[in-house]
Amino acid sequence: MKYKYEWWGKGDFDATLGLLFDGFSKVISAIGIMIFSFGMPADLVLGKITPAIGITVFLGNMWYFYEAKKLAEKECRSDVTAQPFGLGAATVSTWLFLIMGPIFWQSGDAMLAFRVGLISCFVGGLIEIFGAFIAKYIVKWIPKSALLGNLAAGAFIWITISSVILVFDKPLISVPALLIMFMGYFSNRKIISTKIPVGFISVALGTVTAWTLGYMSFDTLLESTKQIGFYMPTVFIQDLFLSFDDVIPYLPVILPLQVCNFLTTLQGLESAKEAGDEYNQMESMIMDGIFTVIGATLGNPFPTTVYYGHPGYKQLGARGGYSLITGMLYILLTITGLTGMVMALIPYEVVLIILVFIGISVSTTTYKDTDPKYFPVIILSLIPLIIQYIQITINSVLQAVGTSIAEIDPTIFASVNIPINGIQILANGAIITSLLLSGWLAYIIDGENKRASYMMIILALFSFIGLIHNDIISLFTTQGTILGIIYIFIGIITWKENFLRKNFENK
Repeated sequence: MKYKYEWWGKGDFDATLGLLFDGFSKVISAIGIMIFSFGMPADLVLGKITPAIGITVFLGNMWYFYEAKKLAEKECRSDVTAQPFGLGAATVSTWLFLIMGPIFWQSGDAMLAFRVGLISCFVGGLIEIFGAFIAKYIVKWIPKSALLGNLAAGAFIWITISSVILVFDKPLISVPALLIMFMGYFSNRKIISTKIPVGFISVALGTVTAWTLGYMSFDTLLESTKQIGFYMPTVFIQDLFLSFDDVIPYLPVILPLQVCNFLTTLQGLESAKEAGDEYNQMESMIMDGIFTVIGATLGNPFPTTVYYGHPGYKQLGARGGYSLITGMLYILLTITGLTGMVMALIPYEVVLIILVFIGISVSTTTYKDTDPKYFPVIILSLIPLIIQYIQITINSVLQAVGTSIAEIDPTIFASVNIPINGIQILANGAIITSLLLSGWLAYIIDGENKRASYMMIILALFSFIGLIHNDIISLFTTQGTILGIIYIFIGIITWKENFLRKNFENK
């Protein structure tokens, strides 16, 4: 008799809120930037791009729900948690400010910027699919402590830190809800005794408080109803082929970003495996790339990815239901124009409390499952990603006043003790730098100096070609060459120490 998967668990409601608002925050941000910052036509953004995003994320979530169901039936257990899926945060901002925005500002042609965004996304999807075929070699050569440490670092920065700042930005409505959620989920004793999900209680408390104190506006809610309609995406295959020549100058931006994207998916799969859900690695990664490609043909210019956070959703008690319901809500909200209404009804800062919990859960799970001798590896993993967060924050502030880091003389930063050159070097290609440096340290800790030297050689190669430490791929830049030589030097020392030690042991 075939096992029946009970796909709705006690944590699926909370997980649905977390995943929906995590993903939709990126959608809302992208919509706002394209319409209000870039001046792109609202009918293009709301009528073409938004529905395409909805269908892309819907299809992806349906697949990852099916994947969870298949694994549950295979292993005869109902505690299988689906993988969280949606638009990638880093790729959305990069696509907007390094690809679509510059083209629109230079040409004033919204359709050209849109088409180049689509073909960039299409090419990015192909890179993700290719990544599926080399993933097993990455897992084989990168120590598990480095791979999971990099995941924990990403979750801590991009889920916990970025969310908790916004939570404390509106302390009256968000902080009490956050602390109540911590009491419900982290206490060894059952402080909050109820069958109602703690996440729902916390979000409801924050929402009621926000409306009571006047943080939310009925006028805004009524205004949001004007967006309600019926929007269906269009197939843009012809536009993809028209834009192939235009995308070539942006390949140096697309390539490293999509390498990071498929690494994020790979890390998500590894964290799911550590949490007890071992999915087919190649299948999951290929499908991730396929959904990015499908999205591009329908009018979605932003690549998709498996999110950090599976262990956190599992700790909530989520199964596959949150993925199924989130996918359905995406398509409902994007093709009907209800997106703005939901955001006008529930305060964004309140829902972020769930993401704070998820980010903490992912990080603590990694520490719990890691031998203490590898804690320096996890800490080292954090450093480039913290610096990347600082870089993005600085750039966001500058963009708000009409400039960017690239347009400001470095001596101005130096005059206020901001080492902008060091920030740029570490921030560019941060995920790859973090992964390889922490992998090198893990091998050093284990005394596997030969493998450690290989990590340094790879770092040197990537530095020479500009995959790391540079904002675009460019051969032998000054900083890339200097750091590449340093990595080779350390690699030689590491290898030589290994060679001398082995000779000494043989004698």
